[in-house]
Amino acid sequence: MKHHRCALAAIAALLCASCRGANDHLQVSGTIEIRQVQLAPLTSGRLARLLRDEGDSVHRGDTVAVLTQPGLDALISQRRAQAQAATLRVAEVAAAQADSERAAHDLARAERLHTQNIISQQQYDGLKAAAEAAAARLEARRAASSEVAAATAAVASALATRDELTIVAPEDGVILSRYANAGEVLSTGTPVLSLGLVHRPWIRAYVGERYIGRLKIGQAATVHIDAYPDRDFAGRIVEIASQAEFTPRVALTERERADLVFGFKVEPADADAGGRLKAGMPVTLDVPLLP
Repeated sequence: MKHHRCALAAIAALLCASCRGANDHLQVSGTIEIRQVQLAPLTSGRLARLLRDEGDSVHRGDTVAVLTQPGLDALISQRRAQAQAATLRVAEVAAAQADSERAAHDLARAERLHTQNIISQQQYDGLKAAAEAAAARLEARRAASSEVAAATAAVASALATRDELTIVAPEDGVILSRYANAGEVLSTGTPVLSLGLVHRPWIRAYVGERYIGRLKIGQAATVHIDAYPDRDFAGRIVEIASQAEFTPRVALTERERADLVFGFKVEPADADAGGRLKAGMPVTLDVPLLP
């Protein structure tokens, strides 16, 4: 009898341990997703060249498309010429300063001579007109300094517009979709290409409300994938939905589709996961639950 009671106690302990293990871990199905970036021009123009197409790999900083604006190059040349002319006028300020001072000195001496009737009224008027003209030229040259700033800003604005007509890849990835063809006129913000950030995949999964309180941001998770049966991928929870929703139709069983669940996201922590995890792959997440 004693031996029988010991055996029952051992079986009970084993069952309790098994239940505790099931309650400490959560296994849910999920799907691998990738982030997409819509590549669009920052200003309007005609699409002149498409340097990448669907399926092409790109690196950060690669030019993927170029637009043009009629007359933009001529406008840039004109504004550069205006800036150069204003710069030359600024360089002439010193000479205009010397001319104005000399003319003012001649006029001051002429006033004494005119008072003594040594020079004629005509000579005095000529020196006075020359002094006024020299002073006006000096003021014009001094005003050129503000013109230089305005002209330089105009050149920078035109160059910025030209830069905005060039679309570059913000990250490494693969071109997923093309929305425009060469020759089309596009407005600001119109998508030209869609870039998939395949090296930064993430996993979408759902959990019932009875478990949501036992998850937190940063919590570790293990990713199991049928395509790699001999290897698991480490990950961590990066987002937990703040609002419940009905289980997506494709997520779980028919009975569970009507349940309220919370979505959460997991990012793989392995450096090479981006090259192995493909969008749409089904995965199983093993998440240790908090007490």
